[in-house]
Amino acid sequence: MYYNGTKIFLVSFLVSLITSVIVCVLFLFVLPVSKSGEVVIPDLTGSTPEQARVIAENRGLLLVVGGEEENEKYTDNQICRQTPLPGSIVKSKSSITVFISKGSSSVIIPDLKGLGLSEATVRLNELGLRIGDIKTEENSTVEKDKIVATQPASGSKAKKGDAITIVLSGGAEAVEVPRVIGRALSTAKRIIEEKGFVVGSVSYEVSTEFDVGIVMAQNPHAGTKAKKGTKVDLTVATVLDQ
Repeated sequence: MYYNGTKIFLVSFLVSLITSVIVCVLFLFVLPVSKSGEVVIPDLTGSTPEQARVIAENRGLLLVVGGEEENEKYTDNQICRQTPLPGSIVKSKSSITVFISKGSSSVIIPDLKGLGLSEATVRLNELGLRIGDIKTEENSTVEKDKIVATQPASGSKAKKGDAITIVLSGGAEAVEVPRVIGRALSTAKRIIEEKGFVVGSVSYEVSTEFDVGIVMAQNPHAGTKAKKGTKVDLTVATVLDQ
């Protein structure tokens, strides 16, 4: 009986000792411990300075504004950066330095196609941009002196203060009017349209020089310069009614 009692005592003692050692190891090396007087740094990004100050003071921390900087992610007057980083452990009464966003200096270039120069200037100035070089190119689809395109193109990003190049329409391209005198009316129409012109009025006159159905006159005259889309009037030979 005495031997069994001693054995039970020794087993109980060893189990208690091992358990105590395990608890101490977990306490020291595994389980997170919040030591007295230490605080976890909160994430203040996206907050206003006023909101951040309340959060910091509630944790026993001091808030210091380190300055302002441009930032595309955070809007004006939001905290965009902080030090120490969120999750850091510091002593109570430590300070957090934050930086306030001034917003982004980048803007999206608007679509100015079809606008006049004065209206485009107003639109760009409202975005903090300005007119740079002005170029002209022939264009048959955009009215003369209206904007065809910008450089950089609309939808691109630009920094405030950047100069935007404007491309204005010089109107349709001027080309030589083709000669269709002596051609059959159907052939003349095809040639005129292939050159980018439009068949205008078609009149008929009696002629002893040209066969019936043949173009005997045109306006504008062949070889003159005219913009594409200009109407070409035709006079076609015919005979007197019997």
